[in-house]
Amino acid sequence: MLLLPQVIFRFRVAYYLYWAMSAALLGYWVVYLETERHSPADEIGVIMSLYTGAALIGQYSFGYVSDRLRSIRILVAAAAFLFSILAGVIPQLTSTTSMCICLMMLGFLQQPIGPMLDSWALKHLIRHDQQRLFGSVRSFGSLGWATSALLTSWLIIGLSWNFMFVIATITGLLLSIVVFWIPDATDVLNEHRSEARPKLSFGRAMTLLSFNSSFRYILAVVFLMYLGVQTTFNFQGLIIKGTGGGVQELGWTYFLGVLSEVPAMVLSVWLAPRAASRKVMIFSGILYMLRYGLIIYFQSPAVIMATACIEGIAFGLLLTSLRSYVFSVVDEDVQTLAMTVVDATFLGLTVLVGGVVGGWIIETTSVISLVATCAVSSGLALVLLLLGKRFDRRPQTSDG
Repeated sequence: MLLLPQVIFRFRVAYYLYWAMSAALLGYWVVYLETERHSPADEIGVIMSLYTGAALIGQYSFGYVSDRLRSIRILVAAAAFLFSILAGVIPQLTSTTSMCICLMMLGFLQQPIGPMLDSWALKHLIRHDQQRLFGSVRSFGSLGWATSALLTSWLIIGLSWNFMFVIATITGLLLSIVVFWIPDATDVLNEHRSEARPKLSFGRAMTLLSFNSSFRYILAVVFLMYLGVQTTFNFQGLIIKGTGGGVQELGWTYFLGVLSEVPAMVLSVWLAPRAASRKVMIFSGILYMLRYGLIIYFQSPAVIMATACIEGIAFGLLLTSLRSYVFSVVDEDVQTLAMTVVDATFLGLTVLVGGVVGGWIIETTSVISLVATCAVSSGLALVLLLLGKRFDRRPQTSDG
């Protein structure tokens, strides 16, 4: 049996590859669509929403199947392999319809991998009473995104847009191989508990989540916070272009922002036993609001790049505290589904809404108007966090 340090090392490699794969494709496809395919902003918004609609289905599907089978490894490997194949096909597509279909398939496969990896890692760490280490493990995903985003921008500028697909394909294939060297997610500590319960159906799984007031609360917080944050992130290329920047500035923005997540996630190892998850999320919300304010005031690509560090710290702290919060307030039988549902909200539903609305705002007003609108949404989430003390623990149920 592998020792915990060996398992942690393999998770770090998997995180690095997954987020490197994601950065190469998702970090640049909005600018790719506008620059190479000459798609207008409102059409890009619709394409983003189609991608995200498929991702929503994928999050619920993969999360439920993982909890039902009590297995994550084979699903992650299959999704990463198929994603890499599809990424290699995109440069050959010529019509908007074929592009939409391919991106919908990519959304269905790519988005669930992240929360499944998080649930998988936390199950191993909790089994050894080392859940506080989650941030230091997940930080390698940020390193993967940062280095891949910067490398991809250099290759795009120096060689060809096709290299975003080359990097995505290679890292996806490597991820599908690496995960087979990680022990699967069978929760042996709770086997006796699960056997005494009914077999997990989709209806029962959704009931366990739907009737959990703490889970509903955090979904509302996540939706409002990331309706702003994720919309500005997805339109970051157009925001930088609208303030006078280009692909190089976009690459450095991704690099600085995601690299800043690393110290925040490492800091979370120290914060986890000392500060309540909701309080850490409140601090993150304040940092997001500070970044919005600076962008609106200065309206410069240099400020967008510099304040990406603020967003990176905010995201690093919020993600680790959010994962811990969700695991603490939901039933053990549906922890992976809970993770994917949360991600379906902040990486799915917010993009679905923000993609259409954001594209319309940019077309009819300006990119700064979009940033201001996003600030209002995230501000409402911050208010909910400040008022949400009573949702800090798992509600008692008849299941115990």
